[in-house]
Amino acid sequence: MSSPIYAEFVAKMRQIADVRYAAAVLNWDQEVYLPAKGAAARAQQLATLSGISHDLFVSDELGSLLIQLKSELSLLSPIEQRNVIQVEKDYLREKKYSTEFVVRLSQTISEAYHQWAKAREANDFAVFAPSLKKLVDLKREEAQLLGYSAHPYDALLDQYEPDLTTAETESIFNSVKSDLIDLIKAIRLQPEPNESFMYGSFPKDPQWKFGLDLLQNMGYDFEAGRQDISIHPFTTNFAATDVRVTTKLEESNFHPMTWSCLHEGGHALYEQGLSDEQYGLPCGEAISLGIHESQSRLWENMVGRSLIYWQKHFPALQTAFPEAFGKVSAEDFYKACNLVKPSLIRIEADELTYHFHVLIRFEIEKALIEGSIEVTDIPAQWNAKYKAYLGVEVPDDLHGCLQDVHWSHGSFGYFPTYSIGSFYAAQFFDAATQQVPGLLAAIAN
Repeated sequence: MSSPIYAEFVAKMRQIADVRYAAAVLNWDQEVYLPAKGAAARAQQLATLSGISHDLFVSDELGSLLIQLKSELSLLSPIEQRNVIQVEKDYLREKKYSTEFVVRLSQTISEAYHQWAKAREANDFAVFAPSLKKLVDLKREEAQLLGYSAHPYDALLDQYEPDLTTAETESIFNSVKSDLIDLIKAIRLQPEPNESFMYGSFPKDPQWKFGLDLLQNMGYDFEAGRQDISIHPFTTNFAATDVRVTTKLEESNFHPMTWSCLHEGGHALYEQGLSDEQYGLPCGEAISLGIHESQSRLWENMVGRSLIYWQKHFPALQTAFPEAFGKVSAEDFYKACNLVKPSLIRIEADELTYHFHVLIRFEIEKALIEGSIEVTDIPAQWNAKYKAYLGVEVPDDLHGCLQDVHWSHGSFGYFPTYSIGSFYAAQFFDAATQQVPGLLAAIAN
């Protein structure tokens, strides 16, 4: 390290990271193993830890260290400079929050998550709506606290994709929307591949084992992570040496587990590849959620939906499910994996119609934050947009506006990164195939 002051700064940041990751462990447990009666206590625990980490981060002690480090920035290495500059940006943003607001937001998120889970069980958005309204009100308040130049949603987007604006997001979607519509229409005029074998009987245990094998073959390090089952698949990390994923299993549908493992595995490989030496510092964290999503979408789409990938893995799949896939060829399975067809569920959507799922969520979030619609309007807005963009009728809330966990986490501004990440992934993979000799052969092996 370049100076004793920088060493003190690192120690302080790691102390803050310890508290934040302790909260992250409790969050992980909340979505995987927490018994129903533990919800209220867990909300209180998370709120307490959120308040402690906030107070540590906005302390005068850290502020003083940043001032001293900024005065001797030229003496630091490029990585150390980057850490100081990024922490200062985060510090100034975090100073805009009161501890009371941070605690209130954490408690509301915990409440909202459990009400979302109950609403899914009841297949009734009205169960979730009151908690979601509290959360939307807090997110509107947060946008005002943070400040913005043109639209309040800008303040929330910036938390996931730094410096991204609402106007830029609209421009991105507008630039691809018409081409996507034309391409999807052209594909839909062609004979539709058979995918009936993707639905049937897929017992939990062999599905689970096959998913673990997919992760193992990707290079996911099970000594630095684990997989569990959750309502909605996700990846979380507590260090580069502890990165955990979850998947979703349906015994009548092969799609959810496969694409969840590949998608979350991509996220996990990114986190496991970060520098453990930079623990607690910006250079040891993901640079943006768009880049994060690029890694999950690269594995899910560019690799996981390729013929060469399934020529490698399909024999094992046939062994695991001989009745479903024994008479199916790898080529027919590949075609089924790439079926382009409007559908209801985002995480199961093909890579073209997927972007309309994201666009719908972006438009609803933007309207909620600007106040042009209210939480009670969500089901009608959702259903109308699915009819307009994808031509599908939403049968119920479970297959509609209750399918994603993100709003119960308060993650407003996250959804656009799925499409942005997909666009990054396509470009990264195209460049890689040109610059890395034998890449496709390596995937096959």
